Amino acid sequence: MITRGNRTSMVCRAASILLLLSSGIAAEKKAVRLEGEYHIVSSGQEIGVEKYVLETSAEGFKSMSLLDLRNPGPGLKRVSLETRMETDAQYVPRSYELKSEIDGEKGTIRGSFAPNQAIFEYSGKGVSLRNGLLLGSRYTILDSNVFHHFIFLARLFKYNEGKKSQIFEVLIPQEKDTGTVSITELKKETMLVKGKKTSVTCLLLDSGALQINLWVDSERIPRKISVPGKGIDVLHGD
Repeated sequence: MITRGNRTSMVCRAASILLLLSSGIAAEKKAVRLEGEYHIVSSGQEIGVEKYVLETSAEGFKSMSLLDLRNPGPGLKRVSLETRMETDAQYVPRSYELKSEIDGEKGTIRGSFAPNQAIFEYSGKGVSLRNGLLLGSRYTILDSNVFHHFIFLARLFKYNEGKKSQIFEVLIPQEKDTGTVSITELKKETMLVKGKKTSVTCLLLDSGALQINLWVDSERIPRKISVPGKGIDVLHGD
């Protein structure tokens, strides 16, 4: 027989369970925020910095970045890029925006996405145009001179599976193009991170036209990105 006292106790216990469940759900929905920066080095000289923020939640990822780059060679001298992107849990984009300023000339790229296709709107120099691209079901963005995008590939890559190359489809909005890259795990190394010796995995990314070396830590963040063909090293700030 359930007395009034028992009934009250049961209600209190049920309320406590619901409160615990609510707290757990709230904790799961809380976004995890990662902030970092990459320093771009050419011929031993720092020529730019990219600052980025990456937020992780149950729904997917949000990223923001700001790049300030000084081109040491002839031609263009100053490049500023600001990006915002949202993706699903597999880094497939839901929205993308890039604002650029190149030697004082401003431009904007906005991307919208549907299954197997992307549509970009480009504006700048008084001209606007739209461009559509067909894609597979699984791809991610790897835009030109946006270095935190390598984090997405580093986290999609499956580690400790030998030296067999893994193929990924990528979208390059600034180039108005798509492509594929192969990534191969080479070896383990040790490098200094925040003054401590840290184990990193060396990956080789090959686009066919360019080879890029990545040194990736246990959190799947590239600590160093090297483009030997361009004489560029990109170092993650401690």
